[in-house]
Amino acid sequence: MPLTTQDLIDRAEILDAINAYSHALDQREWSILDDAFTPDADIVLLERDTHYTPASLQDALSGQNDDTRLSGQHVNGNTRFEIDGDTAHTVTEVLWVTLQTTDDPEKFKHIRAGGIYVDDLVRTENGWRIARRELALKNRVIEYLPYDAADIEKIRYTLGSSWYKNA
Repeated sequence: MPLTTQDLIDRAEILDAINAYSHALDQREWSILDDAFTPDADIVLLERDTHYTPASLQDALSGQNDDTRLSGQHVNGNTRFEIDGDTAHTVTEVLWVTLQTTDDPEKFKHIRAGGIYVDDLVRTENGWRIARRELALKNRVIEYLPYDAADIEKIRYTLGSSWYKNA
């Protein structure tokens, strides 16, 4: 069945919600989470059997590693859509990378991981929002690597700057 104009608009708005999550986490622009989730969304980390709301996820991530965090980067890949009126189901491949300081000033913790986001979305008066997300981890590599200290401030700048005019 060919896609309609409304199908294309819905897909674009759904991708905006999926991407808002990644940008909020990567830049620590927490207000952007409102563009990703319903306020009572259920966010499930399958590997840990842990459930969060958007607010509790923000609290957990803010307290977990923000003191050592230098950067984070999500790369959202292929997304498959099933849209039925005002509800949708998507599966998105994702890769993410983080860089953190350690107790050794010449070594940094570098994490590369991949997984899928399995999202159930609803159309709200503010646009499409994720009502439930399951994160399934496919792979993760943790390494401790030497890093050029001269690059640290450049990297910190990308995390400490607001790139969003409306955030």
